[in-house]
Order: sequence, then structure tokens, then C-alpha cells
Amino acid sequence: MRCEKTPTHKPLTELTIISILLVEHRTLRELMEAMSQWLIAGISTQAKRERAAVLSVALDAHARREEEELFKSLRARSVTARHLVEMMELVHDEVRDLFDEVQTDADPTSKLWTVLEMTEAHFVREEQEVFPLAEQLLAREELARQEISIAEKGAQA
Repeated sequence: MRCEKTPTHKPLTELTIISILLVEHRTLRELMEAMSQWLIAGISTQAKRERAAVLSVALDAHARREEEELFKSLRARSVTARHLVEMMELVHDEVRDLFDEVQTDADPTSKLWTVLEMTEAHFVREEQEVFPLAEQLLAREELARQEISIAEKGAQA
């Protein structure tokens, strides 16, 4: 699976929740590409599960950041935003469920390919639809405030 490059929306000097999420997309795509290479190489089922657990933690942390720091405020802005957010959260839940199944399946390969494909399509949809809509509907101050909230949470950890 060849992961697409993240489009550049804004210079990284303008830190907002969206710029942070875009950087995370790039990093997660690198992890996803590594997983796809391991699947192609035919690593053991146990190795697949171990590496899937790492990817699962990374994707879940990213999904929770989106849900708490962007989707919560975006969903209330319009019917379109609410529907988009609900679809994005549905994919988050489906990916979480697939990762649970990976840990018990006799051969988790097909489920891992599904996770990679769903997640890449999900990232593209966020980058092409959700993030631009958020930039339209949320004030720059609100987007920046979300970034400050993330920094404060990181400092407390």
C-alpha cells in the first residue's frame, strides 16, 4: 500500500489544531507504510499483533485528539459539519473494533490491510473536507486555543 503525501495547508509556524493533526497524519502514514511492508514481507502472526498494537495506540491517541480538540467544537457549527464529524467518528470506532479483532484472529492480515486502507481514505477525507470546513467555520482564535489546550495537556503528562 502506498500512502499519499499530506497536502500542505499552512506553514507550520501557524500552529493550530489542524496543523498538528496534519503533522500527525504524516507520522501515522509512515507507521502505516511500515506495517504494509511488514505484511508484504510475511512476518509472523505474533509480530503482526505486536506491531498492530503499537499502531493501534498511535491511531487511537490521534483519533481522541481529533474528537476532543476539533470535532467537539466543529459538530455544533452546521448540519454538514455534524454529519461529517459523525462519519469520522464512525470510522474511528470501526478501526478500534478491527484492532480488537486483530488480537484474536487466527490470521489478522486481511483485517490489518482493511485498517490501513480505511485509515488512509479517512485521512484523505479529513484533509479534503473536514479540515477545510473547520477552517471556514471555526475562528482562527478558536483553532489556536485548541492548540494551546493540547500543549497544556502535554505539559501535565
